[in-house]
Amino acid sequence: MSSRQATLLLLLAGLVLMVTSGVLMLRRVGAYYQEHKRALFVYYPLDVRECTFAGKTVRLVDVTVDGVPYLDVYYGEEKLRLAVTIPGQYDLPGLVKHQDWMRLMRFVDGSGKDFRQTMADLKAGKLQDRLLIATRTPRPGSDPSTWGTVWKKYWTFDFYEFKPDGGFAHERLRYPTTRFGQKPKEGELRENTWQYQAALQLMPKDGPTYRFTDTGIQAAGWTLPGTALGGLMFIAGLLGVLSLKPAPAPPKGA
Repeated sequence: MSSRQATLLLLLAGLVLMVTSGVLMLRRVGAYYQEHKRALFVYYPLDVRECTFAGKTVRLVDVTVDGVPYLDVYYGEEKLRLAVTIPGQYDLPGLVKHQDWMRLMRFVDGSGKDFRQTMADLKAGKLQDRLLIATRTPRPGSDPSTWGTVWKKYWTFDFYEFKPDGGFAHERLRYPTTRFGQKPKEGELRENTWQYQAALQLMPKDGPTYRFTDTGIQAAGWTLPGTALGGLMFIAGLLGVLSLKPAPAPPKGA
């Protein structure tokens, strides 16, 4: 087999492998997302100390007990005391001083809906929404402005949902430590849940955030490296063809 034939064979084999693997990969990924619908929750953070939910007054008040700062949450006749896990450096209005560790949010399930319209309806109070306080706690004893921000695997998140009948539904979850392709661990945040998406609101914007792992890439299997290998073979073959010298023209009169 001549070098020209080998180069053309490499080009053709790479093209076939790339196209075949690519088509199969698209089918696998498409089937994955058909079976695993993505949930989308729309959140609207509130920067107010007092509001109304389910006909009950909600108030948030800063208190200090024995030199330790707390945030008292009143909901009707119920009271919830939250320890301030990341004290604010400045006495700012509203809830801005607490935004590094706590968010008061209204939210709805916006899966399959227009995001902008859902957000507009949520702000206007046209939707049957839910009210939530989410908090983030760094590793105990760490400086929240330095190592407390970096040691994300030690973060814990608490979710306090205001129940329409009164009181709070509380859940505590840890930062996810599973690697790509592993099953979620018990007691940790799971993707595609309202708790996970609420926790994202508390992640430092200039610091580490969690990477998505629950994606269709897992379903691609061998088709992903197959497509990549086919692409490399095709490029190598194409470069080889371009570098080939043209065959000499037959002598005149031959």
